[in-house]
Amino acid sequence: MITKKFWPIGVVLFCLAGCAAVPTYTDPLLDSLNSPLAASPFGNTNLGVVITENTQKAVAYTGKRTGFWQGSIQDLMSADKDAAPKRIVGDMMKILQRRFKSVVVFENLTEAAASEVDMIMTYDARAAFAPRHGQPTTVELLAMFMTRDRQPLDTIVGNGRVNASTSSYNFSPALTSALGDFVYRLDDSAKLKAHTRRAVAPVFTSEVREIRPKAADLKHGSYYEKSWAVVIGINNYDAWPSLEYAVNDAHAVKQKLKEIGFDEVIEVLDKDATRARLLALLGTELREKVGPEDRVVIFFAGHGQTESLGDGRERGYIIPVDGNVTDYFTTAISMTQVRELSQRIRAKHLLYMMDACYSGLGLTRAAGLNPITDGYIQKITSMRSVQMITAGGKGEQVMELDGHGAFTQYILRGLDGEADRDNDGVVTASELGAFVKPQVSRASDNMQTPQFGRLDGEGDVVFVVRTASGS
Repeated sequence: MITKKFWPIGVVLFCLAGCAAVPTYTDPLLDSLNSPLAASPFGNTNLGVVITENTQKAVAYTGKRTGFWQGSIQDLMSADKDAAPKRIVGDMMKILQRRFKSVVVFENLTEAAASEVDMIMTYDARAAFAPRHGQPTTVELLAMFMTRDRQPLDTIVGNGRVNASTSSYNFSPALTSALGDFVYRLDDSAKLKAHTRRAVAPVFTSEVREIRPKAADLKHGSYYEKSWAVVIGINNYDAWPSLEYAVNDAHAVKQKLKEIGFDEVIEVLDKDATRARLLALLGTELREKVGPEDRVVIFFAGHGQTESLGDGRERGYIIPVDGNVTDYFTTAISMTQVRELSQRIRAKHLLYMMDACYSGLGLTRAAGLNPITDGYIQKITSMRSVQMITAGGKGEQVMELDGHGAFTQYILRGLDGEADRDNDGVVTASELGAFVKPQVSRASDNMQTPQFGRLDGEGDVVFVVRTASGS
């Protein structure tokens, strides 16, 4: 700003600059932090916030890398521009406080659901510092909004990506970019605005909460924005023994998934199923295409192998067409990489179905919520989940049955409805795993025992069972 006292100097500078004088820019994120509450469509809404474990890990990780933060999660409510870790939570709280009537932080979803808030938000932040100069520092902010009975409303994502310089990780610019992206998407959410307009805190009676949806309620798109699948089948390996029915299995699974409503099924067979192709497809292409409300199924039919590590543990591998028979680490895809791929794919639900035998999976318990829980289907379809079902364990041979691997045969039968243990018209991944395990074990005279469980989350992938009319 040019004051009257120094206006001659200002005129000279302006003349020197000519018509290229730099305009005064405003910071859109700063504007959003200071915007009046009356301007927000959520001004009459009370919001409950649950800060996830991932967010706490992101704060601790950032603090260690920047050397700023040494406090506890309770210290994160006030942002400090000089302490980058605090901003992960602090700036987000400021954004929410300028938009909602009130913002209350809860320890967990159970506490939030028992409160009188109108809407619940889980806040999941992740950060990765550039390993070296010229590579990107990334920040991803994900907020899942839901009603008090955990029915999903919308998922808002903010992404920031800035290359590190020789003197800085450039974390703050990446975080600012992610917050700005988040603000834009939050203010533009038609789903959240519609929910806000409908009413203030809804009343849920015990009678309503006991109602469980039937198959007819699970119409295509009700619980997933879009459904994706990758089916991989390898008969003819470069170095490993050939298989007879893997490609046939992949074809059959592709057809079945199309029948039950999957939007896009990508098939990768034989010579195309190289390690590089599979990692690029699963780690990059799916990451770019799949949204946070989508469902993803990854099916693999081929060889699997288990490697004994130096500390006595075991690591499982799936073998691509160009996999080496001895060097698994550099030519195969390990369970560690599978976990990393799962973290890169933003799908709400992700299910691996592996017609291969190997150990070292690191799966947690198979069960999630109790199926008799009130609003069970709504709850399991609103929560993140990464699950896996495999054909067998270490050293077991895959059995073939009626032109398919026995594992795939029972997967197909399960998706046709045989796995629907409670006859509610819906097959969950947990039901599918519980159905396949004893069936395959019996069919193989206990020579092959499938394994199933979780890599992440408490939700459950769901499939609608086809009726006689095909609906």
